[in-house]
Amino acid sequence: MKKLLLVGGGRPGNLLLAPLYDALKHNEAYKPVALFVAPEGVDPISGDLAACFGFDEAGSFIAISLPKGSAVEHLATVMTGIEKVIASEKPDLVMVCGSDNAALGAALTAAKLGVRVAVVDAGLRSYDRSDGEEINRIAIDAMAEYHFVSEHSGEYNLINEGVADDKVFFPGNLSIDSLVKLMEQANQMPVSRAHGFRPKSYALVILNPAGHFSRKEPLEMMLRLLTEISLKTTVLIPQFNGMDPAFTDIENLKIIDSLSHAGLLMLLRDSVMLLTDTEELQSEATVMNVPCLTMMESASRPVTIEIGTNVLVGLDEEDIISRVNDILQPGKHKHESSRSKIPEKWDGAAAARIVTILDRIV
Repeated sequence: MKKLLLVGGGRPGNLLLAPLYDALKHNEAYKPVALFVAPEGVDPISGDLAACFGFDEAGSFIAISLPKGSAVEHLATVMTGIEKVIASEKPDLVMVCGSDNAALGAALTAAKLGVRVAVVDAGLRSYDRSDGEEINRIAIDAMAEYHFVSEHSGEYNLINEGVADDKVFFPGNLSIDSLVKLMEQANQMPVSRAHGFRPKSYALVILNPAGHFSRKEPLEMMLRLLTEISLKTTVLIPQFNGMDPAFTDIENLKIIDSLSHAGLLMLLRDSVMLLTDTEELQSEATVMNVPCLTMMESASRPVTIEIGTNVLVGLDEEDIISRVNDILQPGKHKHESSRSKIPEKWDGAAAARIVTILDRIV
């Protein structure tokens, strides 16, 4: 029996880790150990994800808590914590999920200790070196022996960077495995109706509290945008820490309390469109065929743009309003909607394919 240490940090990493752990624990050839990294006072894994994948039982996972500090201090905490876990668990392989500092720390520590590293969601590139996670992705992939990619761009990027093609595998997108499982649970929660909204009667807005709109000038632009959109449809935005009081002045904008991830997925599914400045829900919006306008200049998942519903609009206020108008006028661009389909292997079976590949290589 091979012991595999799976490491995730934050919601994106956990959405990759959970279905993989679930598939491995039902295979007698493996003993998976899950390790979650989270800031002090924050649950290592959300309650709905824990319930879906069996992490709600005592002793079902290991957690590392991050005290307040800089990114470098967090990385040091992760590395010293994972060193102790590797020493006690003696895994045959460390599987890194995500691209945050927890993932980087896991890859660095395992490589230094001579333990083989595999990375899921490998090879993604935004080519924006100002993004800390882009640096992490490059470093993690450089230290990994095995690379499991979620889309073809990952294969091309890794091979162009010198990774041997027999070390690159294409099982699909694990976050869609989590989506499929969570939606089974979420279908029992009519979230939009519970808040008084009919499906497809509102635009969903998800903003990064530490993103562009935490600064004065972009915030003023965002408020103008939301005011303009609210004249055409209801705007729904989940509450977040540091939300500017000016959001409450927009008449047809509704602020709701923070939701579980399953609840957020239901709101996304029932929305007419998503406006966001983060990559976090781009994959899910593509699979659900919800038009997504992303206020970024680059994206690490080009397949959501090439084949999905995602459009990069940057901070071009005029372009955003124009595209919102197009979305809210069904049928105006039927030739564009015909491009929308589910990317290859984004079918909820990526974890099973990874286990089959591990049977050959581990």
